[in-house]
Amino acid sequence: MTTTKSYDVIIIGAGIFGLSCAYECSKRNLSVLVVDAKKIGSGASGGILGAMAPYTPDQWHEKKEYQFQALCSAEKHWKDVEKLSSISSGYGRIGRICPIIHERVYKLALSRRKDAKKNWGKFKWDVIKKHELVSLDAAPYGLIYDNFSARIYPSKACHSLAQACSLNHVEFRENTKVTDFDSNTIYGEWGKETASSIIIASGYEGFDFIKSYFPITIGSGVKGQAALIDIDLRDMPQIYANGIYIVPHSDGTTTIGSTSERNWLEPYNTDFQLHELIKRAEDICPTIENAKLIKKWAGIRPKARRREPLIGKIPRSDSIYLAMGGFKIGFGIAHEIGISVADLIENKPNRLPKSYTIEHHLE
Repeated sequence: MTTTKSYDVIIIGAGIFGLSCAYECSKRNLSVLVVDAKKIGSGASGGILGAMAPYTPDQWHEKKEYQFQALCSAEKHWKDVEKLSSISSGYGRIGRICPIIHERVYKLALSRRKDAKKNWGKFKWDVIKKHELVSLDAAPYGLIYDNFSARIYPSKACHSLAQACSLNHVEFRENTKVTDFDSNTIYGEWGKETASSIIIASGYEGFDFIKSYFPITIGSGVKGQAALIDIDLRDMPQIYANGIYIVPHSDGTTTIGSTSERNWLEPYNTDFQLHELIKRAEDICPTIENAKLIKKWAGIRPKARRREPLIGKIPRSDSIYLAMGGFKIGFGIAHEIGISVADLIENKPNRLPKSYTIEHHLE
Protein backbone atom coordinates (compact mmCIF):
# COMPACT_ATOMS: atom_id res chain seq x y z
CA MET A 1 0.00 0.00 0.00
CA THR A 2 1.08 3.56 -0.67
CA THR A 3 0.32 6.82 1.11
CA THR A 4 0.16 9.98 -0.99
CA LYS A 5 -0.30 12.76 1.58
CA SER A 6 -1.71 13.45 5.00
CA TYR A 7 -4.82 15.55 5.56
CA ASP A 8 -6.28 17.41 8.48
CA VAL A 9 -9.61 15.63 7.95
CA ILE A 10 -10.74 12.62 5.96
CA ILE A 11 -14.48 12.15 5.55
CA ILE A 12 -15.96 8.79 4.59
CA GLY A 13 -19.24 9.45 2.79
CA ALA A 14 -20.34 12.18 0.38
CA GLY A 15 -23.97 12.56 1.44
CA ILE A 16 -25.38 15.73 2.96
CA PHE A 17 -23.75 15.22 6.39
CA GLY A 18 -20.35 14.39 4.91
CA LEU A 19 -20.47 17.30 2.47
CA SER A 20 -21.60 19.70 5.20
CA CYS A 21 -18.71 18.65 7.43
CA ALA A 22 -16.32 19.06 4.50
CA TYR A 23 -17.66 22.52 3.70
CA GLU A 24 -17.33 23.77 7.27
CA CYS A 25 -13.87 22.26 7.77
CA SER A 26 -12.68 23.83 4.51
CA LYS A 27 -13.95 27.23 5.66
CA ARG A 28 -11.63 26.82 8.66
CA ASN A 29 -8.67 26.23 6.31
CA LEU A 30 -8.40 22.55 7.17
CA SER A 31 -7.24 20.24 4.39
CA VAL A 32 -10.05 17.78 3.59
CA LEU A 33 -10.39 14.57 1.61
CA VAL A 34 -13.87 13.12 1.00
CA VAL A 35 -14.05 9.46 -0.03
CA ASP A 36 -17.21 7.72 -1.20
CA ALA A 37 -17.77 4.14 -2.31
CA LYS A 38 -20.10 5.39 -5.04
CA LYS A 39 -20.87 8.87 -6.36
CA ILE A 40 -21.42 12.15 -4.52
CA GLY A 41 -24.98 12.18 -3.18
CA SER A 42 -25.71 8.68 -4.48
CA GLY A 43 -27.43 7.46 -1.31
CA ALA A 44 -30.46 8.82 0.49
CA SER A 45 -29.06 12.36 0.09
CA GLY A 46 -29.54 12.08 -3.65
CA GLY A 47 -33.32 11.95 -3.35
CA ILE A 48 -36.09 14.17 -4.67
CA LEU A 49 -38.27 15.11 -1.68
CA GLY A 50 -36.50 17.78 0.37
CA ALA A 51 -39.02 18.87 3.01
CA MET A 52 -37.39 21.00 5.72
CA ALA A 53 -40.04 21.30 8.43
CA PRO A 54 -39.74 22.40 12.06
CA TYR A 55 -40.85 20.65 15.18
CA THR A 56 -44.04 21.97 16.78
CA PRO A 57 -43.45 25.24 18.69
CA ASP A 58 -44.66 23.95 22.08
CA GLN A 59 -42.80 22.08 24.87
CA TRP A 60 -39.55 23.80 23.91
CA HIS A 61 -36.20 22.16 24.63
CA GLU A 62 -32.62 22.10 23.36
CA LYS A 63 -33.30 19.76 20.45
CA LYS A 64 -36.04 22.01 19.11
CA GLU A 65 -33.86 25.07 19.65
CA TYR A 66 -30.97 23.47 17.72
CA GLN A 67 -33.22 22.65 14.78
CA PHE A 68 -34.87 26.08 14.95
CA GLN A 69 -31.52 27.85 14.72
CA ALA A 70 -30.51 25.56 11.84
CA LEU A 71 -33.68 26.30 9.90
CA CYS A 72 -33.26 30.03 10.58
CA SER A 73 -29.70 30.04 9.22
CA ALA A 74 -30.42 27.70 6.29
CA GLU A 75 -31.44 30.50 3.93
CA LYS A 76 -28.12 32.34 4.27
CA HIS A 77 -26.16 29.11 4.21
CA TRP A 78 -27.62 27.96 0.92
CA LYS A 79 -27.35 31.43 -0.62
CA ASP A 80 -23.65 31.43 0.24
CA VAL A 81 -23.20 27.93 -1.19
CA GLU A 82 -25.04 28.84 -4.40
CA LYS A 83 -23.05 32.06 -4.79
CA LEU A 84 -19.81 30.11 -4.59
CA SER A 85 -20.88 27.12 -6.68
CA SER A 86 -23.15 28.91 -9.21
CA ILE A 87 -25.46 25.89 -8.90
CA SER A 88 -29.00 26.05 -7.51
CA SER A 89 -29.81 23.98 -4.44
CA GLY A 90 -33.55 24.42 -4.87
CA TYR A 91 -33.82 26.00 -1.43
CA GLY A 92 -36.86 28.14 -0.64
CA ARG A 93 -38.87 29.02 2.47
CA ILE A 94 -42.34 28.27 1.10
CA GLY A 95 -44.19 27.38 4.30
CA ARG A 96 -46.38 24.37 4.96
CA ILE A 97 -50.04 23.43 5.36
CA CYS A 98 -51.26 20.41 7.31
CA PRO A 99 -54.90 19.23 7.10
CA ILE A 100 -56.62 18.79 10.48
CA ILE A 101 -58.87 15.76 10.68
CA HIS A 102 -59.69 15.60 14.41
CA GLU A 103 -61.22 18.15 16.77
CA ARG A 104 -58.55 17.36 19.38
CA VAL A 105 -55.79 18.30 16.92
CA TYR A 106 -57.69 21.47 15.99
CA LYS A 107 -57.79 22.62 19.62
CA LEU A 108 -54.14 21.74 20.10
CA ALA A 109 -53.19 23.65 16.94
CA LEU A 110 -54.98 26.74 18.22
CA SER A 111 -53.13 26.56 21.54
CA ARG A 112 -49.78 26.37 19.77
CA ARG A 113 -50.15 29.82 18.22
CA LYS A 114 -49.01 31.41 21.50
CA ASP A 115 -46.07 29.00 21.68
CA ALA A 116 -45.01 30.02 18.18
CA LYS A 117 -45.06 33.72 19.12
CA LYS A 118 -42.80 32.93 22.06
CA ASN A 119 -40.42 30.39 20.50
CA TRP A 120 -40.46 31.12 16.76
CA GLY A 121 -40.19 34.91 16.86
CA LYS A 122 -41.04 36.35 13.45
CA PHE A 123 -42.31 33.05 12.07
CA LYS A 124 -45.99 32.19 12.26
CA TRP A 125 -48.03 29.13 13.20
CA ASP A 126 -51.74 29.56 12.55
CA VAL A 127 -54.96 27.75 11.77
CA ILE A 128 -56.79 28.53 8.52
CA LYS A 129 -60.17 27.35 7.29
CA LYS A 130 -59.17 26.12 3.84
CA HIS A 131 -56.59 26.26 1.08
CA GLU A 132 -57.05 25.92 -2.66
CA LEU A 133 -54.67 22.95 -2.88
CA VAL A 134 -56.39 20.78 -0.28
CA SER A 135 -59.70 18.97 -0.63
CA LEU A 136 -62.31 20.07 1.90
CA ASP A 137 -62.93 16.41 2.70
CA ALA A 138 -59.25 16.03 3.61
CA ALA A 139 -59.35 18.93 6.08
CA PRO A 140 -62.68 18.89 7.95
CA TYR A 141 -61.29 21.06 10.77
CA GLY A 142 -59.21 23.36 8.59
CA LEU A 143 -55.43 23.41 8.25
CA ILE A 144 -52.36 24.30 10.22
CA TYR A 145 -50.27 26.86 8.35
CA ASP A 146 -46.71 27.91 9.09
CA ASN A 147 -44.44 30.23 7.13
CA PHE A 148 -41.26 28.73 8.59
CA SER A 149 -40.99 25.44 6.69
CA ALA A 150 -38.74 25.29 3.66
CA ARG A 151 -37.87 23.01 0.77
CA ILE A 152 -34.73 21.98 -1.03
CA TYR A 153 -33.98 19.66 -3.95
CA PRO A 154 -31.69 17.08 -2.30
CA SER A 155 -29.65 15.83 -5.26
CA LYS A 156 -29.17 19.36 -6.61
CA ALA A 157 -28.22 20.63 -3.15
CA CYS A 158 -25.54 17.93 -2.88
CA HIS A 159 -24.20 18.88 -6.30
CA SER A 160 -24.12 22.57 -5.34
CA LEU A 161 -22.43 21.89 -1.99
CA ALA A 162 -19.86 19.53 -3.52
CA GLN A 163 -18.91 22.16 -6.08
CA ALA A 164 -18.55 24.76 -3.32
CA CYS A 165 -16.34 22.33 -1.40
CA SER A 166 -14.16 21.75 -4.46
CA LEU A 167 -13.71 25.49 -4.90
CA ASN A 168 -12.65 25.56 -1.23
CA HIS A 169 -9.94 23.00 -2.13
CA VAL A 170 -11.68 19.91 -0.75
CA GLU A 171 -10.48 16.80 -2.59
CA PHE A 172 -12.96 14.10 -3.65
CA ARG A 173 -12.50 10.46 -4.54
CA GLU A 174 -15.60 8.75 -5.82
CA ASN A 175 -15.97 5.01 -6.42
CA THR A 176 -13.41 4.46 -3.67
CA LYS A 177 -14.43 1.93 -1.06
CA VAL A 178 -12.92 2.13 2.42
CA THR A 179 -12.57 -1.38 3.84
CA ASP A 180 -11.11 -0.51 7.25
CA PHE A 181 -9.94 2.37 9.41
CA ASP A 182 -8.10 3.12 12.61
CA SER A 183 -7.31 6.27 14.58
CA ASN A 184 -5.66 8.19 11.76
CA THR A 185 -5.77 5.99 8.66
CA ILE A 186 -8.30 4.67 6.15
CA TYR A 187 -7.57 1.58 4.07
CA GLY A 188 -8.78 0.10 0.80
CA GLU A 189 -7.60 -1.90 -2.18
CA TRP A 190 -6.33 1.37 -3.64
CA GLY A 191 -3.97 1.94 -0.68
CA LYS A 192 -4.26 4.07 2.43
CA GLU A 193 -4.58 7.70 3.46
CA THR A 194 -3.87 9.38 6.79
CA ALA A 195 -5.38 12.34 8.60
CA SER A 196 -5.40 13.98 12.00
CA SER A 197 -9.15 13.34 12.22
CA ILE A 198 -11.57 10.99 10.47
CA ILE A 199 -15.31 11.62 10.11
CA ILE A 200 -17.59 8.71 9.24
CA ALA A 201 -20.70 9.95 7.46
CA SER A 202 -21.51 6.95 5.30
CA GLY A 203 -25.28 6.61 5.52
CA TYR A 204 -27.10 3.50 6.62
CA GLU A 205 -24.28 1.20 5.49
CA GLY A 206 -22.05 2.99 7.95
CA PHE A 207 -23.89 1.39 10.87
CA ASP A 208 -22.46 -1.97 9.89
CA PHE A 209 -19.06 -0.41 9.19
CA ILE A 210 -18.72 0.83 12.80
CA LYS A 211 -20.46 -2.02 14.63
CA SER A 212 -17.27 -3.34 16.23
CA TYR A 213 -17.05 -0.13 18.26
CA PHE A 214 -20.47 -0.56 19.86
CA PRO A 215 -21.97 -3.17 22.20
CA ILE A 216 -25.41 -2.84 20.54
CA THR A 217 -26.86 -2.32 17.09
CA ILE A 218 -26.54 1.42 16.70
CA GLY A 219 -28.78 1.98 13.68
CA SER A 220 -30.48 0.60 10.59
CA GLY A 221 -31.86 1.62 7.21
CA VAL A 222 -35.44 2.61 6.47
CA LYS A 223 -36.53 2.50 2.85
CA GLY A 224 -38.38 5.39 1.28
CA GLN A 225 -40.09 5.70 -2.08
CA ALA A 226 -41.05 8.97 -3.76
CA ALA A 227 -42.35 10.26 -7.09
CA LEU A 228 -41.52 13.40 -9.07
CA ILE A 229 -44.43 14.77 -11.10
CA ASP A 230 -44.75 17.43 -13.76
CA ILE A 231 -46.91 20.11 -12.17
CA ASP A 232 -45.77 23.62 -11.34
CA LEU A 233 -46.75 24.64 -7.81
CA ARG A 234 -43.51 26.46 -7.02
CA ASP A 235 -45.13 29.43 -5.25
CA MET A 236 -47.39 27.24 -3.13
CA PRO A 237 -46.68 25.85 0.36
CA GLN A 238 -45.72 22.24 0.82
CA ILE A 239 -48.39 19.91 2.18
CA TYR A 240 -47.97 17.40 4.97
CA ALA A 241 -50.83 15.04 5.74
CA ASN A 242 -50.75 11.72 7.59
CA GLY A 243 -47.20 10.84 6.64
CA ILE A 244 -47.40 12.19 3.08
CA TYR A 245 -45.45 15.18 1.81
CA ILE A 246 -46.27 17.07 -1.37
CA VAL A 247 -43.33 19.41 -2.04
CA PRO A 248 -43.30 21.98 -4.85
CA HIS A 249 -39.83 22.62 -6.27
CA SER A 250 -38.31 25.77 -7.73
CA ASP A 251 -37.88 24.15 -11.16
CA GLY A 252 -41.62 23.69 -11.64
CA THR A 253 -41.80 20.04 -10.59
CA THR A 254 -43.42 18.56 -7.49
CA THR A 255 -42.48 15.57 -5.34
CA ILE A 256 -44.77 13.15 -3.51
CA GLY A 257 -43.17 11.15 -0.74
CA SER A 258 -42.38 9.08 1.02
CA THR A 259 -42.96 5.61 2.30
CA SER A 260 -41.25 4.41 5.50
CA GLU A 261 -40.40 0.72 5.17
CA ARG A 262 -38.48 -1.00 7.95
CA ASN A 263 -38.53 -4.32 6.11
CA TRP A 264 -37.32 -4.35 2.52
CA LEU A 265 -35.45 -6.57 0.08
CA GLU A 266 -34.84 -4.30 -2.91
CA PRO A 267 -33.35 -1.00 -1.74
CA TYR A 268 -33.63 0.91 -5.02
CA ASN A 269 -36.79 -0.52 -6.58
CA THR A 270 -40.23 1.08 -6.39
CA ASP A 271 -43.41 -0.96 -6.08
CA PHE A 272 -47.13 -0.85 -5.31
CA GLN A 273 -46.53 1.09 -2.12
CA LEU A 274 -45.51 4.13 -4.16
CA HIS A 275 -48.62 3.88 -6.31
CA GLU A 276 -50.76 3.77 -3.18
CA LEU A 277 -48.92 6.81 -1.82
CA ILE A 278 -49.59 8.77 -5.01
CA LYS A 279 -53.28 7.90 -4.87
CA ARG A 280 -53.54 9.06 -1.26
CA ALA A 281 -51.75 12.29 -2.17
CA GLU A 282 -54.21 12.92 -5.02
CA ASP A 283 -57.13 12.49 -2.63
CA ILE A 284 -55.63 15.18 -0.42
CA CYS A 285 -54.58 17.49 -3.25
CA PRO A 286 -56.83 17.03 -6.33
CA THR A 287 -54.75 19.59 -8.23
CA ILE A 288 -52.04 16.99 -8.81
CA GLU A 289 -54.38 14.35 -10.25
CA ASN A 290 -53.28 13.07 -13.65
CA ALA A 291 -50.00 14.96 -13.52
CA LYS A 292 -47.30 13.32 -15.64
CA LEU A 293 -44.94 11.09 -13.72
CA ILE A 294 -41.36 12.20 -14.38
CA LYS A 295 -39.38 9.99 -12.06
CA LYS A 296 -39.67 7.30 -9.40
CA TRP A 297 -37.10 7.16 -6.62
CA ALA A 298 -36.26 4.69 -3.86
CA GLY A 299 -33.46 4.74 -1.33
CA ILE A 300 -32.47 3.80 2.20
CA ARG A 301 -32.40 6.48 4.87
CA PRO A 302 -30.08 6.05 7.89
CA LYS A 303 -31.96 5.86 11.19
CA ALA A 304 -30.01 5.65 14.43
CA ARG A 305 -31.41 3.46 17.19
CA ARG A 306 -32.98 6.40 19.05
CA ARG A 307 -34.10 8.07 15.81
CA GLU A 308 -32.02 11.18 16.51
CA PRO A 309 -28.80 11.91 14.59
CA LEU A 310 -25.67 10.18 15.88
CA ILE A 311 -22.94 12.78 16.32
CA GLY A 312 -19.67 12.79 18.22
CA LYS A 313 -16.38 11.07 18.92
CA ILE A 314 -16.48 7.31 18.52
CA PRO A 315 -15.85 5.22 21.69
CA ARG A 316 -12.23 4.22 22.35
CA SER A 317 -10.88 6.76 19.90
CA ASP A 318 -9.35 10.23 20.12
CA SER A 319 -9.71 11.18 16.47
CA ILE A 320 -12.66 9.36 14.84
CA TYR A 321 -16.01 11.14 14.69
CA LEU A 322 -19.50 10.14 13.54
CA ALA A 323 -21.96 12.30 11.61
CA MET A 324 -24.76 9.86 10.84
CA GLY A 325 -28.47 9.21 11.15
CA GLY A 326 -30.04 12.23 9.47
CA PHE A 327 -33.10 10.13 8.60
CA LYS A 328 -35.96 12.56 7.90
CA ILE A 329 -34.43 15.79 9.24
CA GLY A 330 -30.95 15.65 7.72
CA PHE A 331 -31.18 18.48 5.20
CA GLY A 332 -32.72 20.85 7.71
CA ILE A 333 -29.84 20.57 10.19
CA ALA A 334 -26.89 19.40 8.06
CA HIS A 335 -25.03 22.70 7.93
CA GLU A 336 -25.29 23.04 11.73
CA ILE A 337 -24.08 19.46 12.12
CA GLY A 338 -21.06 20.43 10.01
CA ILE A 339 -20.34 23.31 12.38
CA SER A 340 -20.78 21.12 15.46
CA VAL A 341 -18.46 18.38 14.18
CA ALA A 342 -15.81 20.91 13.16
CA ASP A 343 -16.06 22.41 16.65
CA LEU A 344 -15.53 18.98 18.17
CA ILE A 345 -12.44 18.41 16.03
CA GLU A 346 -11.01 21.77 17.07
CA ASN A 347 -11.96 21.23 20.74
CA LYS A 348 -14.27 24.22 20.71
CA PRO A 349 -17.56 24.50 22.62
CA ASN A 350 -20.58 23.27 20.69
CA ARG A 351 -24.30 23.22 21.32
CA LEU A 352 -25.19 19.72 20.19
CA PRO A 353 -28.37 18.53 21.92
CA LYS A 354 -27.73 15.69 24.35
CA SER A 355 -30.12 13.50 22.36
CA TYR A 356 -27.76 13.74 19.34
CA THR A 357 -24.72 12.50 21.22
CA ILE A 358 -23.28 9.01 21.06
CA GLU A 359 -23.58 8.76 24.84
CA HIS A 360 -27.35 9.22 24.60
CA HIS A 361 -27.67 6.50 21.98
CA LEU A 362 -25.80 4.10 24.25
CA GLU A 363 -27.99 4.72 27.31
